[in-house]
Amino acid sequence: MLKLGVGACIVGSPVRYSGDAKRHNPFMDSVASVAELVAFCPEVSIGLGVPREPIRLVDEEGQVRVKDSSTQTKDFTNKLQKAAQSFLQRNTDLSGYILVKGSPSCGTERVKVYNENGNVSHHKGQGGFVAELLRIEPLLPVEEDGRLNDARIRENFFVRAYVYRDWKELQHDEMTAHRLITFYSQYKYLVMAHDIPAYKEIGRLLAEAGKVDIAVLSAQFINLLMLSLKNPAKRSGLTNTMQHIRGYLKRTISSIEKVDVDRCIDDYRTGLVPLVVPMKMLQHLFNVHPNPYIRSQVFMSPYPEELRLRNNI
Repeated sequence: MLKLGVGACIVGSPVRYSGDAKRHNPFMDSVASVAELVAFCPEVSIGLGVPREPIRLVDEEGQVRVKDSSTQTKDFTNKLQKAAQSFLQRNTDLSGYILVKGSPSCGTERVKVYNENGNVSHHKGQGGFVAELLRIEPLLPVEEDGRLNDARIRENFFVRAYVYRDWKELQHDEMTAHRLITFYSQYKYLVMAHDIPAYKEIGRLLAEAGKVDIAVLSAQFINLLMLSLKNPAKRSGLTNTMQHIRGYLKRTISSIEKVDVDRCIDDYRTGLVPLVVPMKMLQHLFNVHPNPYIRSQVFMSPYPEELRLRNNI
């Protein structure tokens, strides 16, 4: 099962500085049905009460610290960093983290940063907890709860989280060139949909398997794989990938079925139907005309259907 960290206030715990929880997001119900959610509030974990005085990011001669908002003299930076270190030590199988927008502890980006005089300096900060989280584990997929209301961002987060989960599971046994190449073979069409240049670059990289140090090669590979998936796939990339996959059916389906599936893919390309429509047709055709290689492709089913992530993109 997928294991996700999540801000405790997002899942109903009244731990915000005001003593409230965040407004319930119905989507989190479907997430809870397919994933283990590890609720955590870093501010409460370091001993701050509920309710409490807000904290903020403060720029001190180019170094951003987490401090109290009234006097800017109490520094919580080190405590939040230790909270992140402890959290990751307890959850080595973590596959992603859903964080809180604008939070000086949990905001992933665009967090207010104040100067030493107490005035807003800029909005380019990152929460103290998440900054340490990503320093330790830079490939960990993270997203803010509010941004997950965007269907494409939501879908992309879960694509990355499930890929990262599979990668972590692969690490349980000794890595070999064969295991690395076999692992990537499942993700070729997923990468093609997201990033053609990365698709080619990964191919060139893995051509060196067996010739270079496997630990170095593995690190280069997973960095490139996760980077290739960082941005949501575009309609053009998804269309191109489905057309490539449809090519495996050209000798097995009837002329009428060819017209139907091609029209369905084109309807997606022009925005008439969501991605789930042509994907369901392709899945049906490959159920009738099995192809072991296509069956192995994560692109065909990258996450549980209960999440309904392809229904709105």
